[in-house]
Amino acid sequence: MGAALASPGMSVRLGLLAASRIADRAVVAPARDVDGVRLMAVAARDRARAEAAAEKWRLDRAFGSYEQLIESPDVDAVYIGTPASFHRPWAIAAIEAGKHVLCEKPFAANADDARLIADAARSSDVVVMEAFHWRYHPYAGQIRSVLDSGALGRIDRIEAVFDIPDGWIPRDDIRWDLSIGGGATMDLGCYPIQWVRFAASEDPSDMPDVVSAEAVCPVEGVDGSLRAELRWPSGVTGSIHSSMIADGDDVAAWLRVTGERGTMLATNPLAPQQGNATLTVETESGSTSEEIERSATYFHQLIAFRDAIVDGAPFPTTADDGVRNMEIIDACYRAAGLEPRPAV
Repeated sequence: MGAALASPGMSVRLGLLAASRIADRAVVAPARDVDGVRLMAVAARDRARAEAAAEKWRLDRAFGSYEQLIESPDVDAVYIGTPASFHRPWAIAAIEAGKHVLCEKPFAANADDARLIADAARSSDVVVMEAFHWRYHPYAGQIRSVLDSGALGRIDRIEAVFDIPDGWIPRDDIRWDLSIGGGATMDLGCYPIQWVRFAASEDPSDMPDVVSAEAVCPVEGVDGSLRAELRWPSGVTGSIHSSMIADGDDVAAWLRVTGERGTMLATNPLAPQQGNATLTVETESGSTSEEIERSATYFHQLIAFRDAIVDGAPFPTTADDGVRNMEIIDACYRAAGLEPRPAV
């Protein structure tokens, strides 16, 4: 499965900044199927780890520092897969070196850090994309079509959840480390926040206020779960919930939009390639369901990143939109009596 290059013969030479677990799924695997993207190198803070990753992923080069990758003339773009609190310094360093950036979500440790990245992006001519892969899958377009059809009538409430069972993330995992951006809202809740924003409006600047929030913190300062109530200027209400300590054995990931004439439920908008993805609309006229394509979200994201670099194609998960999502994350933490994640 592949796609034609917008400019024949041009190939994006991509380097991996951090030999992270997510890099394999987010970039290495889809790059095998995306024409015009060539994986060149991986960098880690430990050269032995970089060399092991390069051998595993069959890459030509391994760098023992992130600086070496950013400075390499053989790399056009970098994928940043470090913990969130390290995104700002390395994203800005890459931008200043003239490298295109695909930055893992959440965009930064906090909104202030995100603004610094966005400022650097605006003053450059490189592509800076936040890696919210779900947004590039055809499933997102199907959700938008339902919302734009008017079938639900006036929208009254928008709710989204991303919960994973307690024990799936051990307490020694980095996602429980406050100093490097840990927390359920950072790792999981950033998705429901995007889902409700997407459902509320095609205008990304149409932002909700965080009315209230409450968190459960098994580790001091780190939300194992957080629930927040939202309200948009239009009067639409909503809620987001994310948890790393949920009861039961199953993942819950869904978006529900309730209107005056019906309800839309999108299950697993996160990763339809893993199954359990359905789009159901219930109105007075009855219930309808749509089939969801099982292609990988990361495949579509990498195509969008390539096309933005090669031919200037527009994309939704911009640096400015990353700032907006981080502003809501910070507001959720403050409303729950916690502090935004600290900058490095």
